Amino acid sequence: MTATIPRPATEPQAARDRQCPLCDTPPGQPCQPKPAGDHLARYLDAYTAGKLTRAYMAAVVGELVVITHGQIISGCAR
Repeated sequence: MTATIPRPATEPQAARDRQCPLCDTPPGQPCQPKPAGDHLARYLDAYTAGKLTRAYMAAVVGELVVITHGQIISGCAR
């Protein structure tokens, strides 16, 4: 019998695995369907819960021109 060890979620997926605290989008679904993206609030929630690293959050925020909790983050490898 082969035991399967669950792989940890990738960081962008770790953010999407949480319900968005801003728009209440359920886990697994993007806050914005086209182009697919999630609110910065969702990333901040995942970071606060310990699901995202500080380095990853620095990279996400470093790409933004405008920083608000309602900012949509798109283009991350999911």
